Amino acid sequence: MKSRLIFPLFALAFVSALFFACTAAAQATPPAMKQAPMTQPMGTQAMAMGLSSQQRAILAEAWTLTPQRTARTGFTGLPLRNCEGTYCGELAKMPSCTPVDILVDDREGWALVHVPSINLYGWVNTNNIF
Repeated sequence: MKSRLIFPLFALAFVSALFFACTAAAQATPPAMKQAPMTQPMGTQAMAMGLSSQQRAILAEAWTLTPQRTARTGFTGLPLRNCEGTYCGELAKMPSCTPVDILVDDREGWALVHVPSINLYGWVNTNNIF
């Protein structure tokens, strides 16, 4: 009789230990992931100009720092945005008649500009610059 109970008790103990080990492993916190250092999108010229990483990325998209033309803002509070679209974040609001250097005109209503008075690069709606 005792030999019949040994195997089921051993199996029950083994299954219980396996169950608790799996439960503990599932609840354990995963090791923290380390973030890789960010590479610089532009070279030493952009870093020497004191630009943020976001502005360096905008400049990388512009291909050139040579303005196509100069324009002025059409109204007070014109937003300088970090991408093309009204859903994009605002970097600054510019007063009326602020001069801007147009670097890229995408012909779809947005232009990448440099605002010399505040030394920022960003996107403006071309319907609001003249």
